[in-house]
Amino acid sequence: MPGTATKLGPGELTIGGAPPAGIDLSCQVSAAKIEWDKDKEDDTPVLCGESIAGGVSYTAKLTATVLLDLSDGGMVDFTWTNKGLTFPFVFTPNDTAAKSVTGDLIVDPLDVGGDEVKKNMSVDLEWDIVGEPLWGDATIARSGPATRQPRRAEPAPPATVAAGEIPELV
Repeated sequence: MPGTATKLGPGELTIGGAPPAGIDLSCQVSAAKIEWDKDKEDDTPVLCGESIAGGVSYTAKLTATVLLDLSDGGMVDFTWTNKGLTFPFVFTPNDTAAKSVTGDLIVDPLDVGGDEVKKNMSVDLEWDIVGEPLWGDATIARSGPATRQPRRAEPAPPATVAAGEIPELV
């Protein structure tokens, strides 16, 4: 059976659910991808002459080219206000195909400006996805992650020990 090709769009890209809690970037995206990075440890040769395979891990990120919106409540406001926060996202590359990628990503602030005067300003973004994104049915995906709240990933404060006190090992 021959393969089929699917065009990018019309589709959807929302971060944090529907406005006002989140933002819909669908009409400002000219390119978007979920990209995977592979990290493989070196194989370990063993005495018998064989090798034991090194471990492999994968991480994902959302990359996109977006036309800038400098209005109050627009994408620049959203990304500057929420920099470093984790939000749920839904990326549907093509509505007809009815498949989406969902998960959580960390919002980084967008650069502001452009390369040419009197041209639409656009920027490339690259946002890390927390954990593994999910691939599945667009209808289920759209009702899932939009209900979660944004959260900031922060390390726990360091434990303090009073002078002369012996810390308890847990």
